[in-house]
Amino acid sequence: MSRKIAVAVVNWKRAADTLECLASLMNHSYYDLELIVVDNGSEDGSVEKIAEHFPQVRLIALERNEGYVVGINTAIKEALKNDPEFVLIMNNDAVSTPYFLKPLIDIMDRRPQCGVAGPKILYYDSDLIWFGGGAYNKWLGYTKHQGMDRADIEDVERQVDYITGCAALIRSEVFQHIGLYDEEFTIYFEDLDLGLRAEAAGYESWYVPSSIVRHKVSASAGMIGENVLTPMRAYYYARNALLVIGKNRKGIQATTSIMGQYLVAMPYYSLGILLGPIKRSIFSYIRGLWEGTLWLINHNG
Repeated sequence: MSRKIAVAVVNWKRAADTLECLASLMNHSYYDLELIVVDNGSEDGSVEKIAEHFPQVRLIALERNEGYVVGINTAIKEALKNDPEFVLIMNNDAVSTPYFLKPLIDIMDRRPQCGVAGPKILYYDSDLIWFGGGAYNKWLGYTKHQGMDRADIEDVERQVDYITGCAALIRSEVFQHIGLYDEEFTIYFEDLDLGLRAEAAGYESWYVPSSIVRHKVSASAGMIGENVLTPMRAYYYARNALLVIGKNRKGIQATTSIMGQYLVAMPYYSLGILLGPIKRSIFSYIRGLWEGTLWLINHNG
Protein backbone atom coordinates (compact mmCIF):
# COMPACT_ATOMS: atom_id res chain seq x y z
CA MET A 1 0.00 0.00 0.00
CA SER A 2 1.36 3.41 -1.01
CA ARG A 3 2.31 5.74 1.85
CA LYS A 4 0.30 8.95 1.96
CA ILE A 5 2.57 12.00 2.18
CA ALA A 6 1.64 15.66 1.89
CA VAL A 7 4.36 18.02 0.69
CA ALA A 8 4.28 21.62 1.96
CA VAL A 9 6.19 24.32 0.06
CA VAL A 10 6.15 28.12 0.34
CA ASN A 11 6.93 30.35 -2.63
CA TRP A 12 7.76 34.03 -2.60
CA LYS A 13 8.81 35.65 -5.87
CA ARG A 14 11.03 32.76 -6.97
CA ALA A 15 8.88 30.68 -9.24
CA ALA A 16 11.90 29.22 -11.07
CA ASP A 17 13.23 27.74 -7.83
CA THR A 18 9.80 26.40 -6.88
CA LEU A 19 9.35 24.80 -10.30
CA GLU A 20 12.69 23.00 -9.98
CA CYS A 21 11.78 21.86 -6.47
CA LEU A 22 8.42 20.50 -7.62
CA ALA A 23 9.96 18.83 -10.67
CA SER A 24 12.42 16.98 -8.42
CA LEU A 25 9.54 15.76 -6.25
CA MET A 26 7.82 14.29 -9.29
CA ASN A 27 10.53 11.60 -9.28
CA HIS A 28 8.85 10.11 -6.21
CA SER A 29 5.58 9.08 -7.83
CA TYR A 30 5.85 5.63 -6.19
CA TYR A 31 4.47 7.37 -3.07
CA ASP A 32 1.03 8.92 -2.77
CA LEU A 33 2.22 12.53 -2.76
CA GLU A 34 -0.07 15.52 -2.44
CA LEU A 35 1.81 18.69 -3.36
CA ILE A 36 0.67 21.89 -1.67
CA VAL A 37 2.24 25.25 -2.52
CA VAL A 38 1.41 28.45 -0.68
CA ASP A 39 2.38 31.63 -2.49
CA ASN A 40 3.22 34.35 0.02
CA GLY A 41 1.81 37.36 -1.83
CA SER A 42 4.13 37.33 -4.85
CA GLU A 43 3.37 39.95 -7.49
CA ASP A 44 5.67 38.65 -10.19
CA GLY A 45 3.42 36.12 -11.88
CA SER A 46 4.62 33.23 -9.71
CA VAL A 47 1.13 31.86 -9.13
CA GLU A 48 0.36 31.72 -12.82
CA LYS A 49 3.70 30.08 -13.67
CA ILE A 50 3.32 27.38 -11.03
CA ALA A 51 -0.29 26.68 -12.02
CA GLU A 52 0.72 26.43 -15.69
CA HIS A 53 3.57 23.98 -15.16
CA PHE A 54 2.02 21.93 -12.34
CA PRO A 55 -1.77 21.99 -12.60
CA GLN A 56 -1.97 19.00 -10.23
CA VAL A 57 -0.50 21.02 -7.36
CA ARG A 58 -2.89 22.44 -4.79
CA LEU A 59 -2.00 26.13 -4.95
CA ILE A 60 -3.01 28.63 -2.28
CA ALA A 61 -2.32 32.31 -2.97
CA LEU A 62 -2.13 34.63 0.04
CA GLU A 63 -2.90 38.29 -0.56
CA ARG A 64 0.33 39.53 1.03
CA ASN A 65 3.58 38.21 2.44
CA GLU A 66 2.70 37.04 5.94
CA GLY A 67 6.16 35.62 6.65
CA TYR A 68 7.48 32.13 6.02
CA VAL A 69 6.00 30.52 9.13
CA VAL A 70 2.46 31.68 8.36
CA GLY A 71 2.92 30.41 4.82
CA ILE A 72 4.15 26.96 5.81
CA ASN A 73 1.48 26.64 8.51
CA THR A 74 -1.16 27.45 5.91
CA ALA A 75 0.17 24.59 3.78
CA ILE A 76 0.30 22.20 6.76
CA LYS A 77 -3.27 23.00 7.81
CA GLU A 78 -4.42 22.26 4.28
CA ALA A 79 -2.38 19.05 4.21
CA LEU A 80 -3.80 17.71 7.47
CA LYS A 81 -7.35 17.93 6.12
CA ASN A 82 -6.71 14.76 4.10
CA ASP A 83 -5.13 12.84 7.00
CA PRO A 84 -1.68 12.05 5.54
CA GLU A 85 0.69 9.77 7.42
CA PHE A 86 3.52 12.26 7.01
CA VAL A 87 4.03 15.89 6.04
CA LEU A 88 7.19 16.69 4.09
CA ILE A 89 8.40 20.26 4.62
CA MET A 90 10.52 21.52 1.72
CA ASN A 91 12.08 24.90 1.11
CA ASN A 92 11.28 26.00 -2.41
CA ASP A 93 15.02 26.44 -3.09
CA ALA A 94 15.72 22.80 -2.20
CA VAL A 95 15.99 20.04 -4.79
CA SER A 96 15.44 16.40 -3.87
CA THR A 97 17.52 13.55 -5.24
CA PRO A 98 15.97 10.28 -6.47
CA TYR A 99 14.78 7.95 -3.71
CA PHE A 100 15.55 10.42 -0.90
CA LEU A 101 12.19 9.71 0.74
CA LYS A 102 12.68 5.98 1.33
CA PRO A 103 15.43 6.25 3.99
CA LEU A 104 13.39 8.84 5.87
CA ILE A 105 10.32 6.62 5.90
CA ASP A 106 12.45 3.62 6.87
CA ILE A 107 13.74 5.37 10.01
CA MET A 108 10.16 6.26 10.94
CA ASP A 109 9.15 2.61 10.60
CA ARG A 110 12.11 1.31 12.60
CA ARG A 111 11.83 3.90 15.36
CA PRO A 112 8.23 4.61 16.41
CA GLN A 113 9.39 7.50 18.61
CA CYS A 114 10.98 9.27 15.64
CA GLY A 115 8.70 12.20 14.93
CA VAL A 116 10.99 14.21 12.65
CA ALA A 117 13.53 12.88 10.14
CA GLY A 118 15.81 14.84 7.88
CA PRO A 119 18.30 14.20 5.06
CA LYS A 120 21.88 15.17 4.51
CA ILE A 121 21.73 18.52 2.72
CA LEU A 122 24.46 19.48 0.27
CA TYR A 123 25.06 22.81 -1.37
CA TYR A 124 23.31 23.03 -4.72
CA ASP A 125 26.45 23.50 -6.78
CA SER A 126 29.02 21.47 -4.82
CA ASP A 127 29.36 18.30 -2.77
CA LEU A 128 30.11 20.17 0.44
CA ILE A 129 27.71 19.59 3.31
CA TRP A 130 25.34 22.38 4.33
CA PHE A 131 23.44 20.38 6.98
CA GLY A 132 24.61 17.17 8.62
CA GLY A 133 22.27 17.22 11.60
CA GLY A 134 21.19 19.99 13.96
CA ALA A 135 22.89 20.48 17.33
CA TYR A 136 21.63 22.87 20.00
CA ASN A 137 23.74 23.83 22.99
CA LYS A 138 21.14 23.97 25.75
CA TRP A 139 23.51 25.75 28.12
CA LEU A 140 24.67 28.54 25.81
CA GLY A 141 21.68 28.69 23.48
CA TYR A 142 23.34 28.42 20.09
CA THR A 143 22.82 26.11 17.15
CA LYS A 144 25.17 24.33 14.80
CA HIS A 145 24.78 22.65 11.44
CA GLN A 146 26.99 19.64 12.02
CA GLY A 147 29.43 18.87 9.22
CA MET A 148 28.87 22.24 7.55
CA ASP A 149 31.28 23.06 4.71
CA ARG A 150 32.97 19.68 4.94
CA ALA A 151 33.36 17.27 2.06
CA ASP A 152 30.47 14.84 1.62
CA ILE A 153 31.64 11.67 3.33
CA GLU A 154 29.99 8.51 4.57
CA ASP A 155 28.08 9.10 7.76
CA VAL A 156 25.77 7.21 10.08
CA GLU A 157 22.21 8.02 10.98
CA ARG A 158 21.86 9.40 14.47
CA GLN A 159 19.52 11.19 16.83
CA VAL A 160 19.94 14.98 16.78
CA ASP A 161 18.47 17.99 18.56
CA TYR A 162 16.55 19.25 15.55
CA ILE A 163 16.08 18.95 11.80
CA THR A 164 16.26 22.01 9.59
CA GLY A 165 13.00 23.04 7.94
CA CYS A 166 14.79 23.08 4.60
CA ALA A 167 13.76 19.43 4.25
CA ALA A 168 12.02 17.53 7.03
CA LEU A 169 9.66 14.57 7.09
CA ILE A 170 7.30 14.91 10.05
CA ARG A 171 4.66 12.54 11.34
CA SER A 172 1.24 14.16 11.16
CA GLU A 173 0.62 13.11 14.75
CA VAL A 174 3.44 15.42 15.87
CA PHE A 175 1.51 18.45 14.64
CA GLN A 176 -1.67 17.10 16.19
CA HIS A 177 0.13 16.62 19.51
CA ILE A 178 2.26 19.77 19.87
CA GLY A 179 0.73 22.14 17.32
CA LEU A 180 2.19 23.72 14.19
CA TYR A 181 5.22 25.97 13.82
CA ASP A 182 5.12 28.97 16.16
CA GLU A 183 4.17 31.97 14.03
CA GLU A 184 5.80 34.40 16.45
CA PHE A 185 9.13 33.47 14.85
CA THR A 186 8.06 34.74 11.38
CA ILE A 187 11.14 33.16 9.78
CA TYR A 188 14.22 31.30 11.13
CA PHE A 189 14.48 29.19 14.30
CA GLU A 190 10.91 27.92 13.98
CA ASP A 191 12.35 24.50 13.11
CA LEU A 192 14.55 24.47 16.22
CA ASP A 193 11.56 25.46 18.36
CA LEU A 194 9.48 22.66 16.86
CA GLY A 195 12.28 20.16 17.49
CA LEU A 196 12.58 21.18 21.13
CA ARG A 197 8.83 21.01 21.65
CA ALA A 198 8.72 17.60 19.98
CA GLU A 199 11.54 16.38 22.24
CA ALA A 200 9.68 17.63 25.32
CA ALA A 201 6.64 15.66 24.14
CA GLY A 202 8.66 12.43 23.85
CA TYR A 203 9.49 12.44 20.12
CA GLU A 204 12.93 12.00 18.60
CA SER A 205 14.58 13.78 15.66
CA TRP A 206 16.83 11.70 13.41
CA TYR A 207 19.41 12.68 10.80
CA VAL A 208 19.52 10.21 7.89
CA PRO A 209 22.57 10.77 5.63
CA SER A 210 21.56 8.14 3.07
CA SER A 211 18.81 10.59 2.10
CA ILE A 212 20.18 13.58 0.17
CA VAL A 213 18.79 16.99 -0.80
CA ARG A 214 20.56 19.94 -2.42
CA HIS A 215 19.94 23.51 -1.30
CA LYS A 216 20.36 26.86 -3.02
CA VAL A 217 21.43 28.42 0.25
CA SER A 218 19.77 31.70 1.15
CA ALA A 219 18.09 32.24 -2.20
CA SER A 220 14.93 33.50 -0.50
CA ALA A 221 17.00 35.96 1.56
CA GLY A 222 18.61 37.46 -1.52
CA MET A 223 22.00 35.70 -1.59
CA ILE A 224 22.19 32.50 -3.60
CA GLY A 225 24.75 29.92 -2.55
CA GLU A 226 26.33 31.94 0.26
CA ASN A 227 25.96 32.00 4.03
CA VAL A 228 25.71 35.77 4.32
CA LEU A 229 23.88 37.67 7.05
CA THR A 230 21.50 39.97 5.20
CA PRO A 231 19.80 42.63 7.36
CA MET A 232 16.63 40.53 7.58
CA ARG A 233 18.49 37.39 8.58
CA ALA A 234 20.68 39.24 11.08
CA TYR A 235 17.61 40.67 12.81
CA TYR A 236 15.79 37.35 13.13
CA TYR A 237 18.91 35.40 14.11
CA ALA A 238 19.41 37.71 17.09
CA ARG A 239 15.75 38.07 18.06
CA ASN A 240 14.60 34.51 17.54
CA ALA A 241 17.49 32.89 19.39
CA LEU A 242 16.22 34.68 22.48
CA LEU A 243 12.63 33.66 21.77
CA VAL A 244 13.68 30.01 21.60
CA ILE A 245 15.31 30.34 25.00
CA GLY A 246 12.29 32.05 26.53
CA LYS A 247 9.88 29.47 25.15
CA ASN A 248 11.90 26.29 25.79
CA ARG A 249 14.50 26.75 28.53
CA LYS A 250 13.94 27.14 32.25
CA GLY A 251 16.01 27.85 35.36
CA ILE A 252 19.79 27.87 35.14
CA GLN A 253 19.78 26.79 31.47
CA ALA A 254 17.69 29.83 30.57
CA THR A 255 20.09 32.13 32.43
CA THR A 256 23.26 30.71 30.89
CA SER A 257 21.67 30.60 27.41
CA ILE A 258 20.70 34.28 27.60
CA MET A 259 24.24 35.13 28.71
CA GLY A 260 25.49 33.07 25.77
CA GLN A 261 23.69 35.33 23.32
CA TYR A 262 25.60 38.35 24.60
CA LEU A 263 28.96 36.76 25.40
CA VAL A 264 29.26 34.21 22.58
CA ALA A 265 26.73 34.78 19.79
CA MET A 266 26.94 38.57 19.62
CA PRO A 267 30.75 38.75 19.22
CA TYR A 268 30.67 35.85 16.74
CA TYR A 269 27.97 37.31 14.49
CA SER A 270 29.18 40.90 14.84
CA LEU A 271 32.66 39.94 13.69
CA GLY A 272 31.22 37.96 10.79
CA ILE A 273 29.08 40.89 9.71
CA LEU A 274 31.85 43.48 9.97
CA LEU A 275 34.22 41.27 7.98
CA GLY A 276 31.51 40.42 5.45
CA PRO A 277 29.99 42.20 2.45
CA ILE A 278 26.86 43.66 4.14
CA LYS A 279 28.16 45.67 7.07
CA ARG A 280 24.86 47.50 7.59
CA SER A 281 23.45 44.20 8.87
CA ILE A 282 25.08 45.01 12.23
CA PHE A 283 22.30 47.52 12.94
CA SER A 284 19.65 44.89 12.23
CA TYR A 285 21.44 42.41 14.48
CA ILE A 286 21.55 44.88 17.38
CA ARG A 287 17.88 45.75 16.88
CA GLY A 288 16.97 42.05 16.90
CA LEU A 289 18.95 41.50 20.09
CA TRP A 290 17.23 44.44 21.73
CA GLU A 291 13.73 43.39 20.70
CA GLY A 292 14.39 39.80 21.72
CA THR A 293 15.52 41.02 25.13
CA LEU A 294 12.36 43.11 25.50
CA TRP A 295 10.31 40.03 24.59
CA LEU A 296 12.01 38.07 27.36
CA ILE A 297 11.34 40.82 29.88
CA ASN A 298 7.68 41.10 28.88
CA HIS A 299 7.03 37.35 28.87
CA ASN A 300 9.14 36.15 31.77
CA GLY A 301 8.88 39.00 34.22
